[in-house]
Amino acid sequence: MTTKGRSSIQGGSLLVSSVPLLITRGLLVALLLSLVILVLSTMILHFSPLSETFVPYIIFGGTLLSILLGSVYVGKRTEEKGWLRGGLTGLFYVLALIILSYLFQVSFEPGLNIITKLFLGFSFGTLGGILGINS
Repeated sequence: MTTKGRSSIQGGSLLVSSVPLLITRGLLVALLLSLVILVLSTMILHFSPLSETFVPYIIFGGTLLSILLGSVYVGKRTEEKGWLRGGLTGLFYVLALIILSYLFQVSFEPGLNIITKLFLGFSFGTLGGILGINS
């Protein structure tokens, strides 16, 4: 098996201890991308005539894009199970947002909405992991 020059690979296989670190890095990449998208969308809304009714759609799209790109980051740095590691990255991203909403006391209603967000996070993470491992 070839190593493809990936830094997390040693002798053709991913080090087991580096998997949680890899997923954490992917999560941090996704959170950082979300912050950048949020700042850019805020600037666009402030300096353009766009209505604030677009804000939920921009945030939702930015969240899914961040999960996807964070999972691609994870998938590119692994040799196997990119779908699972990407899916876990997306799942942990949503869980991190839930924890942050509780910490900052943002209005948040538990229910079917959480299950939908967890499903979408895992799904987009899985897609990102697949895209990352195959690129």
